[in-house]
Formats: sequence, structure tokens, C-alpha cells
Amino acid sequence: MSDQRNHLDDCEIEATLRVFESTEAELLEPPERVWVGIQARLHASEQALKTKTGAVADLSGDLAVVNSVRRGRFAWTALAVAAAVGLVVGLAVVIANLARDDSTRIVASAELGYDQERFDPLGAQARGRADLVERGGRHTVELADASLVSAGADADLEVWLIRPDAQGAVAGLVSLGVIDPDNPTALEVPSGHDPFVYNVVDISIEPRDGEPGHSGRTILRGPLLQT
Repeated sequence: MSDQRNHLDDCEIEATLRVFESTEAELLEPPERVWVGIQARLHASEQALKTKTGAVADLSGDLAVVNSVRRGRFAWTALAVAAAVGLVVGLAVVIANLARDDSTRIVASAELGYDQERFDPLGAQARGRADLVERGGRHTVELADASLVSAGADADLEVWLIRPDAQGAVAGLVSLGVIDPDNPTALEVPSGHDPFVYNVVDISIEPRDGEPGHSGRTILRGPLLQT
């Protein structure tokens, strides 16, 4: 009799369910207290496992599932916003890259030579080439294929740009800085000095005597010729 009663109940339930069409089903948002309760229960379970086993139980995956369900209804909106932001940022990067000039090129070179009648005798053992490099609107002088000599314990090698007059004499000069003969680095041309006017590269031996001017002890020199 009990089995027959249960069978009738099942039939009634099944018949009732058939009355509803699938389009009439509505996914309701549970109250906030439901989510709080689920998270609290998971947290309590985690604490209980820690107490009983002494091990750290990882329930972060379960919590993530709960949170992901809560966030599911907002997922498409978040993706749309993220896509829009990404598009704007991408366009800004492209525009910035187009506006920025990072080109680097050699615009002139000088073969540095030694004059035994006018230059310091140490220059006979030296050689090299100076390249005028343009990078982002700025100019530097870089030594290449250089074999330089030591200036001695109380002196340095210094690089200069010379502005020659019509006869080739020195009409003006500017120091680019001191270099290490074993590892010469790039030297920036000071602003206000056009390297196509100050177009002769000079390397000299400069005693450490506190005098900022050229010592007159040139070892190598050569004019910059545009490439």
C-alpha cells in the first residue's frame, strides 16, 4: 500500500511539472544572506580541517566557484568594458610610437690621423675612427676601430670638437669629455654646438693640472665627412 502511495505521489509530481513550459522558468537571484551563509560554511569547514588535521586545507577553489557564480551575471558587461579600455590603450600606444623618433644613424665619420710634425709623439702609436651618431634629434661622437694609448699616470685623453676657420686654423673648440683609452664611450655633443660647424674631431693628452683649456698635445685629429 505504501509503495502504491509513493508511486501515485510521483505521478502527481511528474504531471504537475509537465504543466510548466520551459519558457516559464525564471532564474531567481538568491538573497545576499544565502551567499554569505555559503561562504561562512566553507570558511568554517576550512577551520575545522585545520584544527583536526593540522594541515592547511585549500578551499579557495570552492570559494572561487561561489564568487564566480555571483559574478556570472555581470561577466559579459565586464568583458565589454575591458575590451573598450583595451582598445583605447592600444590606440594610445600606437599613436605614441608613431610620434616618437627612435631612429639611430651615423650621419658623418672622421678618420683620425697622426701628424708627426705637429702632434704629440704618443699619437704615432694610436689610430681610430670617430662616428657622428644622430639619435632622437641628439648627436653623439663614438669612437670605432680605435687603438689608443695611455696618457700616463697624471693625465687623461680628452675628446674635442673644433670649429675651423677658412684657412683651417682653430677658430673655436668645445670639450666632449674624458675617455678611457681601453673602453671609450659615446660622448654627447653639447647643445648649442652644431657638429656640422664644429666638424673636426681632436683627441689630446690633458695633464691633471686644473686647466680646462686644450693643452696643445694632440695625438689624433680628423674632419667629419657626411655619409
